[in-house]
Amino acid sequence: MRKQALRKDFESILSRWGKVLDQPENEIIRDAAILRFELAFEVGWKLVQLLARDQGYEVKSPRQAFQRAFTMGWITDEEVWADIVKARNTAVHVYRQEYAKALYLKLANFYEAFQELKESVIP
Repeated sequence: MRKQALRKDFESILSRWGKVLDQPENEIIRDAAILRFELAFEVGWKLVQLLARDQGYEVKSPRQAFQRAFTMGWITDEEVWADIVKARNTAVHVYRQEYAKALYLKLANFYEAFQELKESVIP
């Protein structure tokens, strides 16, 4: 049941994130897109953790989860996912506009990586 709930949440978050990214950038859109990125990251890694556990693997951190997803073939670009993990770790500093703007510029690429993950783990 938890797995289905996470899958549904992940799909919903990605859908809303995509809609935000389709809007012309302004401060509110940028903040909304960053929030959706953070939500996708949190739900995504927890979903991967659960699915990896079903396969007999224990992962205890987002970095481990996305490394496992790569070895399982659920994602293909390990470098992008390393950037995603770094970006999430620095997202707490987005109150500084220069950080928020720099992160926003990466979000379309990150979104595509999350879409790939979704297509791999959601039937």
